[in-house]
Formats: sequence, C-alpha cells, structure tokens
Amino acid sequence: MSENRTERAGCRFVVRKGQDQQPVLTLELFHNTVSVLNNTILGFELLGGTTAEQAKKIADVLNERVLNIFVTASALSKSS
Repeated sequence: MSENRTERAGCRFVVRKGQDQQPVLTLELFHNTVSVLNNTILGFELLGGTTAEQAKKIADVLNERVLNIFVTASALSKSS
C-alpha cells in the first residue's frame, strides 16, 4: 500500500543571470519545509532573446498569483 505525502512552502520568483549571462527565473522558498528541495536551486530557463525587463515582468506576475509550491511524494510501504 502506498501513502502520499505533500509538503508546501511559501515562495517567490527572482530574476538572476544564468551561466550564459541570460536572465533566468529562480524559485526561492521562504522556509525549508519541502525536504526534497533542501540544498537545491529550482530555476527556469527562458526563451532566447528574453530581456531582463521581460523576465522581471514574468516574475512579477508569478509573484502576484502564486501562493505556495507543493511537492507530493509517494512512499511505498510494505504490508505483511
């Protein structure tokens, strides 16, 4: 039998420069309440040609509308 476990955290989107100096969106958690994301960076690469200003607008819209991030993990348990 399997049991699902969901963890949530408040978050915000931030524009940063990627390795190629192009803007990327990263997700910052307000608290470490999503254990699978501890010590990780979750980022989103944008289409080529996206300007820093456009990336900021995307981040602003997401920050206005996204409340939390959630992750649901399925844990398998053995029953005798």
